[in-house]
Amino acid sequence: MTAFDTLRPPVLSDPTAAAYKDWLHLNVFLPDHGRVVLINTSLHGPPWDNRARAVGVALASARDGDWTGGIEIASFANSKVDTQAIFLSTISLSVARDGKTLHAKVSRPDDGFEADLVARPVLSTASLDLTAQFGSGWIGWSAIPVLSVSGTLKLDGEEISLKSARGYHDHNWGRWFWGEDVAWEWGAWVLDQDITVVAARGTDKTHFTRQPPHVFLVQGSRVYSFLSDQISLTYDAAPTRAARRIPGALAAIHPDRRAPDLPRNIILRASSQHAQFELQFKADTAAQLLLSDPMRPGSGFINELSGRCALVAQLDHSMIKAEGTGVFEYVE
Repeated sequence: MTAFDTLRPPVLSDPTAAAYKDWLHLNVFLPDHGRVVLINTSLHGPPWDNRARAVGVALASARDGDWTGGIEIASFANSKVDTQAIFLSTISLSVARDGKTLHAKVSRPDDGFEADLVARPVLSTASLDLTAQFGSGWIGWSAIPVLSVSGTLKLDGEEISLKSARGYHDHNWGRWFWGEDVAWEWGAWVLDQDITVVAARGTDKTHFTRQPPHVFLVQGSRVYSFLSDQISLTYDAAPTRAARRIPGALAAIHPDRRAPDLPRNIILRASSQHAQFELQFKADTAAQLLLSDPMRPGSGFINELSGRCALVAQLDHSMIKAEGTGVFEYVE
């Protein structure tokens, strides 16, 4: 049985097919380098509609605050989609035929990003998943929080060691249009002592109205989960200039989104019978992905915030302090 989920394309008779979205995502955390790598491929609109688009994104943060990478946008006719794979000409994510590994390939040397990666789930338990109302439709989320990562990664012409790399994978799918009054906040943090923390919640575009948060902490093979009333996620926001905005054509027509109010210092607290922790995350740099819905007018803005984090926790009566690297995704 594979831990990886399958894509969820609509059938021809689906009345909500125009709002179809499907999204495969891989994060690679490089604590030795203080960097975060993001690779994703996504589908926007029903496969049989000529307006539908496939999108591939590859970005990596740098110590100096800059970002390496780029974006590819293609029609479905110029892409290849399988039940567990989205292939574009320069960016692809696919699950192996045996269902045991996730493969990511990026070939964008002009953007300083080349990768041939293999990610393997570390936990024997199945992925964590949920579905929730989202705007006029709904969204589904399935996550594999801890993966080992091997292969090759070259950023700005430099071979990057994957010796201490750890991965995170998730799959989003559902029915919504970019431009609706919907957004989300999601974060993943990888710390020493074999700890990974993940948090997610849906919001409106103002981020004043928020759905109950979902948080889990993984240490080794142990997964700690928390009820929504046991969780507090707070931050202070300030105008933040995105160091990289893609694609450039959309960035040029949205100069008003060049420096949105973004979280800078995030505090995540959670407490249950077996675990309690406080995680502090300081965002050092931001990249912005701009998406226009191909099926009707409307845009969404996905801000990726990379930085360092620190954790104080009590897990099964053991006190722990840990530091690491994280990413927080703030969608408008």
